[in-house]
Amino acid sequence: MTPALLDRLRCLFAWLVLIAGGWGGAVWAQEAPLDLAQLPQRSALVSRLQLLVDREAALDPAEALRQPGWAAATTRQLNQGSTAAALWLRLDLGNHGPAELTRWLSMGNPRLEQVQLYRFDVASGLLLEQQQSGMAYPPAVRLARGRDAVFSFTLMPGERHTLLLRVQSRTVMGMQPELWAPLHYLEQEELDDLLYLLPIGMMSGLVLYLLANTLARGHHFLFLYALWLLLGAAYDFAFQGYLRRYLMPDGGDLAARLPHLLGLLAAMMMSFYIHAYLEMGRRGWWGRFFPAVTALLAVFALLTLFGDLRWAIAKSTGVLILFHLIWPLALIQPWREGMPHVRLFTLALSCVWLFTLLRVASVMGLLQPSSVMGFLHLSSLAVLYLAVLFKFFMTCVLLYVVVRHSVSESRALATMQAELLDAQHIEQQRLEEAVRVRSAALRQAAVDADEAVRAKGELLARVGHDLRAPLTAIMAYAARLEAASGAVCQLALAIGRSAREQLALINGLIEYARAGVQPDAVLPQPLYLKAWLRSIADQAVALAARQGNHFEFRIEGDLPDVVLLDAKRARQVLELLLTHAAERTHQGQVELRVEPLPSAGPEPDEPIRLLFTVRDDGPAIAADQLPTLFQPFLRLGLDQSHHEVGLGLAIAHQWAQRMGGRLQASSQPEGGATLRLTLPMPRSSEEAIAPRRLLRQEAQLPELRGAGRRLWLVDDSPVVRELLMADFSDMGFEFKALTDGREALLCLRDPQAQAPDLLLTDLRMPGADGLTLLRNARARWPDLPVVLLTSAPEVVADLRHDFSAVLAKPISRAQLRRTLAELLGLELSETVPTEEAA
Repeated sequence: MTPALLDRLRCLFAWLVLIAGGWGGAVWAQEAPLDLAQLPQRSALVSRLQLLVDREAALDPAEALRQPGWAAATTRQLNQGSTAAALWLRLDLGNHGPAELTRWLSMGNPRLEQVQLYRFDVASGLLLEQQQSGMAYPPAVRLARGRDAVFSFTLMPGERHTLLLRVQSRTVMGMQPELWAPLHYLEQEELDDLLYLLPIGMMSGLVLYLLANTLARGHHFLFLYALWLLLGAAYDFAFQGYLRRYLMPDGGDLAARLPHLLGLLAAMMMSFYIHAYLEMGRRGWWGRFFPAVTALLAVFALLTLFGDLRWAIAKSTGVLILFHLIWPLALIQPWREGMPHVRLFTLALSCVWLFTLLRVASVMGLLQPSSVMGFLHLSSLAVLYLAVLFKFFMTCVLLYVVVRHSVSESRALATMQAELLDAQHIEQQRLEEAVRVRSAALRQAAVDADEAVRAKGELLARVGHDLRAPLTAIMAYAARLEAASGAVCQLALAIGRSAREQLALINGLIEYARAGVQPDAVLPQPLYLKAWLRSIADQAVALAARQGNHFEFRIEGDLPDVVLLDAKRARQVLELLLTHAAERTHQGQVELRVEPLPSAGPEPDEPIRLLFTVRDDGPAIAADQLPTLFQPFLRLGLDQSHHEVGLGLAIAHQWAQRMGGRLQASSQPEGGATLRLTLPMPRSSEEAIAPRRLLRQEAQLPELRGAGRRLWLVDDSPVVRELLMADFSDMGFEFKALTDGREALLCLRDPQAQAPDLLLTDLRMPGADGLTLLRNARARWPDLPVVLLTSAPEVVADLRHDFSAVLAKPISRAQLRRTLAELLGLELSETVPTEEAA
């Protein structure tokens, strides 16, 4: 038996089995299969399909083929709405052309959940291929981009295949199967995407802008309206399959639930918005109807997301139809009351109302596409575009309302701003008048105060003159009587002592009163700090010796060379403190100690704070008298040997506070008192010192001739160099000025440099200090005289150095000339008056 004969017998056996199994009847009686070679690039299949309804959804493909209930498919049967049954569709195809043909089968509904395709070979009856698509599965044809359920198959020339489709969906049972040439399907899909996504994208962008705008402006009702439109756009996006395409390409259970869920959320927002905007809370039973509907839709939304999807869709669809039939009645009363924008609101909602009812009815299978098209004469895609157009119209309505609100607010704001400007102008005029009156009063008060100060100053001057004049005469006559002997001398001494005490009291009173007249008379100037301290210590030695006391002066820590300080007032305060200590101590010790306090921060420009401590061995001061020690006119207890304190400490405390300092007192029970003065002093430099203060002003100077002698001066202060250069040039010296230690070291190491007759150097300089220059100079010229000019001679006092002389700044010109004459072997002539003395 030949193979060809065996094939023919096998085919005959398959035909007999199929006929015996019940394939036949109306299904198998199809005269001829569809010839793919004769079909156009897009062909509708509704009239060419055979349909079997599997109400239990339990048949497999072989069982379905054997069922006797196959019948020609109709549009109503293919669009049954929500149903639990499975539909079986059969289609015979053939290729009578000379080339192989590939076609795509689309179901025309992106919301179908499960679609399986079985392809049989008619000649052999064998199952050639099985595909599945729909919301529950990934796309069968990836190139089709997954919005609709699409299947691809290829027929070779002369082949004849039977396609068997099983369709089951919990969402909606509706389809319009079509055959496509692949390229034509892709072109039509791109065109549909453009026509749909362009308006829906514009509407979504506009709605998002209005959401942000209304939220920023605080328009809560318009914000809810825009949010409702956004949910509606999202629902359309999911209803047409684009949400599944772009966000859930692999399908799944959630992809099937999302479209209906978004529809319920949009309806919930609509109900909530109508209740809020139309103030339904005050309209009887409507105030309960809309919250109840919102709550019921929320329950259905949860059931759609987590429960039985088919049951939730069926029940919630009925509730939606009932809600959309009832809520338009709620507009009657607001329309009669003439609420703002209610007519525009009604017009915008009427379009959504119509299309929502049509869509819900089609989901329930109450309206068939053919009947809708019959009276609208439009395709389903045209209906979709019209729905998008109406939503865009609603968005424009929202934009119009927002613009009107914005214009109204702008006008109200402009009016309010104008009123505010007028009020501000009036208030400004009132304030200007008040300021003018107040300024005039203040000017008059300032004039009166100046007159009072001037009168007080004149009074103090007259009183001081009138009080001092007779005291001066008394003291003069007492001094003459002191030359006598006996009792007259003793009386004269008592008179002179009393007069001097009275004069000191008068001077203190005038000084204390004058400080009140000139409260801001603090004039800080740069000065050499250590030289100023040494001058105070020199005066304190004689002051302490009056009562037979020993004076001790100490500097602890590193003090800056130059500071800003009111030297006159600070000296006055220290002299008052030292006077107080010296007068209350007999045959004891008075000590002045100066030390810097730790800095409060790391800033280099922060003023240094110095602590001046004055300690004596006098009698102890009671603890209850220490808080009042700096008050004027204070007298200590009668058990003290020194009863009169006077105004000295009060004046010192007054000036210490005005210089930004602090004065404190303490005492030990066994005796002795300690006064602590803290003063802030900003750091300064020699360049800031007035030239006349760099050199001591002396009435007469010895004349010195230094012709032919060479001097080197190393100092980083240009003012000091210029002053000494002028002085040395007048004496005939050859003078070389070096700016700092680095330059001096270069000159000392220069082999061509001639040795000077004498080197004058500062102690602290950039590059190298005076001690370094001394060592380098003596290393090259061992016999070279080196003179140190420094503001801190005590720094080198305890060091073993080899300076020929050490002179303190400010420099005494007379002492400098005598030092030069001694070191250089020059003769000094008799002194001559200086220009300052002249």
